[in-house]
Amino acid sequence: MRDFGAGPAVGIDAKSHAVTDVAGPAPLLVDVERGRGQTLFGLAQGIHSNPNPGSPADPNTGELLRVDGNGGFSVVATGLDQPTSLEIIGTTAYVVTLGGEIWKIDNISGPPYGH
Repeated sequence: MRDFGAGPAVGIDAKSHAVTDVAGPAPLLVDVERGRGQTLFGLAQGIHSNPNPGSPADPNTGELLRVDGNGGFSVVATGLDQPTSLEIIGTTAYVVTLGGEIWKIDNISGPPYGH
């Protein structure tokens, strides 16, 4: 299997434009959102076994990840089918798939790390 997009989530300072790694790596991180208490979540599309760049991830290999406060991610949910975008409302994540489905993942956040 090829991993076309394993990389970190990065932060960019609005004033200085400095770029810093926040957490990672994750397989093709396609969206990053803040949840309750400014907890940071990432949506990873998953593993790529198709050798053609630009192809979607393998079905059911996506993950919802949470920044763990130690430079990495902890897994919140696995088996997501080619996720493309994420919205967090309260303690619920809504994940849109490549096929247009909306998946609801409840109870995603506790107290934020570092607080």
